[in-house]
Amino acid sequence: MKITKVALILAALSATSAVYADSGLGVNITEKPRPGVPQARWTYIDITDSYGQHNNAKFNYSISNYTINFDWVTNDGAVGGCSIYYDVNKDNSTAWNDQVAKRRYDTTKLILSNLKQGDQLFVQSAFGQNSASCEVTVSHKIGL
Repeated sequence: MKITKVALILAALSATSAVYADSGLGVNITEKPRPGVPQARWTYIDITDSYGQHNNAKFNYSISNYTINFDWVTNDGAVGGCSIYYDVNKDNSTAWNDQVAKRRYDTTKLILSNLKQGDQLFVQSAFGQNSASCEVTVSHKIGL
């Protein structure tokens, strides 16, 4: 019984420290047209500490009902966004596009749940369509 109580207390402390750690994050966001495809954009979202937060930059995401929605404001004040959708009704599909959609959703969900200082998100999406589909990858910088 004592072990369970100690485990619960440690879990609560870990969750609390994780919340405080996440509140210290900031972002720097830059965006440029994709070379050779001006209607597409490349967005770089650098996860920094709170001291590295750019005044204009904002990054929000939500995960619900097999959809991940992104909204951001770049350092220059440009507004962007995109989404990743996975049709759960096609969970057992053998079609290539359905399998890719499921992997894209699952992978992006994992990336977002593990964001930390030093990470850089690379988002490929379309200009002018802030709800259009996108792809997200992550890289991590170690050192200064």
